[in-house]
Amino acid sequence: MRRIGGICGITVAALLAVTGCSGSSGTEQPPGTGTRTVKFSITEGKRTAGPEEVAVRTGENVALEVTSDQADELHVHGYDKAAQLAPGVPGTVAFTANIDGIFEVELHKSGAAVTKLRVSG
Repeated sequence: MRRIGGICGITVAALLAVTGCSGSSGTEQPPGTGTRTVKFSITEGKRTAGPEEVAVRTGENVALEVTSDQADELHVHGYDKAAQLAPGVPGTVAFTANIDGIFEVELHKSGAAVTKLRVSG
């Protein structure tokens, strides 16, 4: 009986690990679940690494990872997704791109343009 309890405990732990316990809106996607991650660097208010535009298909999971040399807030317009950035520490906004269009991605405090997100079917 002890062995069965151990297996059940492992099964419950595995189920929690897969489903997660999140207070998000359900659009956040953890890494490793088919999420396309695009990385950017911002130095002195200018993009120094990463593409000028990111094109994704409607329904695709996307994560925008930004490292800035200054504290700021990463914001994806149209999706109202944001992440606080600490200097030198990557910050990520992850979501399902389910709204078609072209959306600005910027840093709010500095006004730095990170990229344009193009979502289409």
